[in-house]
Amino acid sequence: MPNKNYLKGVRKERAIVNEARAKGLIAFRSAGSHSKVDVVIINLLLRRIEFIQCKPNDFSDKKTQELLNELKELNGVFEVSFNVV
Repeated sequence: MPNKNYLKGVRKERAIVNEARAKGLIAFRSAGSHSKVDVVIINLLLRRIEFIQCKPNDFSDKKTQELLNELKELNGVFEVSFNVV
C-alpha cells in the first residue's frame, strides 16, 4: 500500500503545477526525487523562477532558510524566490 504522506504530497505538488500551467507558466515537479525543491515555476515574461518545497501546514525548518540563501545566488538575470507551501 502506498505511503499516505507521499500521496498527499504528490497531490499538493500536482495542484500547484496545474494552477501555474493554467496561468500560462512553465511548471514541473521533481517527481520521485528527494531534493530540496519539489516544484519549479518559470515565468518567462517576468523573468522569474520560483522554487517550491511542499511541506505539511505545521512544518518549520531552519534548513529551509539555508536553502533560500543558497538559491538567492541565482538572482541576476532572473528573479528567484523560494517558498514552502
